[in-house]
Amino acid sequence: MHEDIEAIYEQIKKEENFITKAKLLRFLVVDKEIRIKDISKKIGIKESYICHILRLNKLTDMIVDGYYSKLISISHLFIISRLKTNEDISKAYEKVLSDSLTVGQTEELIRETLYQTKTVGEHLSKDEVDKSRQDIKLLFDGVDLKIVQTRIKSRCILDMKGSLAETTPLIRQILKKLIS
Repeated sequence: MHEDIEAIYEQIKKEENFITKAKLLRFLVVDKEIRIKDISKKIGIKESYICHILRLNKLTDMIVDGYYSKLISISHLFIISRLKTNEDISKAYEKVLSDSLTVGQTEELIRETLYQTKTVGEHLSKDEVDKSRQDIKLLFDGVDLKIVQTRIKSRCILDMKGSLAETTPLIRQILKKLIS
């Protein structure tokens, strides 16, 4: 029994077909109840990557056939497999085929489906961020501004060091300025 599992580990390491690799990993996780963490250590693949591969198992036979027929790439499959429902997966697959979407366009489609947001607009320029950081430092001593922008959300973080006795009045001052 132990030798059989060792043979599967070796097969996963050597396997180049991701669909087959996904099925082997599923067998270990579901049937043999081996933790992903343990599989990761054994075959030398990050846990997150194993999870990406495992997601391929939820793709329908029609989509897998599309991959084998070279209608869609493995990169497309990895991206489409991020979707939660079979209906969304099928719609995305059909859209990729009908519109000949690139991998980047497929990522956009999946992002829109998952987060109900379109990627439009542009990021703040480095100069804008730097100027804003300087302005905040001038207005509020000891406060640093961090701006994080992704395609689906943005955050402005005001960072200050100190005890509650030092930072609470500063936060109140910032909030007062923002509200007025």
